[in-house]
Amino acid sequence: MLIPLRVALLALLLALPTAQARSLTLSLPDYPPYMGEQLVEQGILTRVVQTVFQGAGIAIKLVAVPNNRAIEGARNGLYDGSFGWARTPEREADLYYSAPVMSLRMVFCQRRGENYRWSKLADLAPYRLGVTRGNFYSSDFDALVSAGTLQTDVANSDVENLRKLLARRIDLLPIDAEVGPFLIQTALSAEQSRQLICPPQAYWSAPLHVVLTRQHPGNAALLRRFDARLASMRASGELEKLIATTREAVIAAQRPH
Repeated sequence: MLIPLRVALLALLLALPTAQARSLTLSLPDYPPYMGEQLVEQGILTRVVQTVFQGAGIAIKLVAVPNNRAIEGARNGLYDGSFGWARTPEREADLYYSAPVMSLRMVFCQRRGENYRWSKLADLAPYRLGVTRGNFYSSDFDALVSAGTLQTDVANSDVENLRKLLARRIDLLPIDAEVGPFLIQTALSAEQSRQLICPPQAYWSAPLHVVLTRQHPGNAALLRRFDARLASMRASGELEKLIATTREAVIAAQRPH
């Protein structure tokens, strides 16, 4: 009876790595140049996240969905997780967070030739601010909206908000300092692009994380493996190089040939 027992134990041990290395399905938001189904490598952050997970021995599958569905699907367990999200108390109740992978710098895009002087968010009370459904604009921003200090107008995408900016339906669009100019150059006509600018004054810097649903307790351990690999790549300089080369490839692909 010893041989069958050993065989059974061996089979169990061989099965364990497969169970531990289960594939994760992550929602892929649309936030170019960081993320997007149509981008080279599906975006800068996407390439980084895929490379880190691969180095950690974890297989992932990406499903491209609208931004709000991407985060809500992760929170509800429809997907194992997502990436490119800032930390909020509401989301953290449903999601495990990785260490920060990259960071956003939030600025305001506006029509060229107009002047909006501000030193704090409350100074923007007289203006109409475009926001995109599912995006988070900081706790301070949300508090001022809830208090009725800031006026917001909701759209389903950042591109829709840029068009609303052109049509004077909003005055300012809060958006990342890299995302705003990228969308202006790639999603609008040359004539439209010349009408908009994104001054560099930032109101918030936000770390971006990978998030996994808390509905699967094993996800916490998977994110620890992800974080360990991420830290190793950061320390070696591999992460910085990967970001730089992917950014260059993504932007180069959008230039006219």
